[in-house]
Amino acid sequence: MTRHDYTLVDVFTDRRFGGNQLAVFRDGRGIADADMQAIAKELMISETTFVLPREKDGDHRVRIFTPGRELQFAGHPTVGTAWVLSRGRDGTLRLELGVGTISVRVTGGFVEMDQPLPQFGGELPAEQLRPKLRAAIGDVLEHDAKAPYQVVSCGNAFLLAAVDGLRGMRALRVDQNALAALLGEVGGMGLFVWTTETERPGSVVHGRMFPTGVGITEDPATGSANGPLAAYLVRHGLAKAGERIVTEQGFEIGRPSFLYARIDGSAERISGVHVGGNVVAVSGGWFDL
Repeated sequence: MTRHDYTLVDVFTDRRFGGNQLAVFRDGRGIADADMQAIAKELMISETTFVLPREKDGDHRVRIFTPGRELQFAGHPTVGTAWVLSRGRDGTLRLELGVGTISVRVTGGFVEMDQPLPQFGGELPAEQLRPKLRAAIGDVLEHDAKAPYQVVSCGNAFLLAAVDGLRGMRALRVDQNALAALLGEVGGMGLFVWTTETERPGSVVHGRMFPTGVGITEDPATGSANGPLAAYLVRHGLAKAGERIVTEQGFEIGRPSFLYARIDGSAERISGVHVGGNVVAVSGGWFDL
């Protein structure tokens, strides 16, 4: 048997037991694909990463697994893995992911990644989508939506939908079958619901994210959705390019998280997407394989 160590961190928080959990195996060499998936299922947290030698133009190759399947890209695993690999040193790391090589900057406990430029799907007709959304999450939608229903991707595609304030956030209940049918129809890997009513001063948006097919029912902090969300808010005039856009997430499931995004360019022509947050160490362990 060979012992494989991992570090457990909380991402998008400045205190332990908040944010989104991540297990990082600094050296994934010698771990079979099936064992990587089995380890992720055994740990049963949002994601687990395995660091491997670089193959292209990065510093490291990183594979990301949920309890249900491997992902080509995810936000908090990218941020958390870079922090663990930095070993307390400031600097820039280039991580080879399934979507390409991503640059990540580490400054103390704060980590910021660059995301692929956003791809906007067409605006979805409200009269057709609202009944399907109600079937998936209940009668909690914002009545006079400030922006359209739309699928946006910066590596992962999310359906974005406004709900009726914090009341709607707390009242919504997910029907997994209806959600899976809706996301399959629109081509999204998750539904990100948002409102501009927030729990904390300084936050711009309060959100929740419900994925399908990855082995979890709700994600406490979703970096790969925060880039599309920020781009969407700028595109529709609800935030400004160049300003820090703070999203709070995870409150309803007891893991308060804060994600920070910046958009370069303009509403019409977005030229850069950056998402970051704090990372804290929690614990560690090992698997003997």
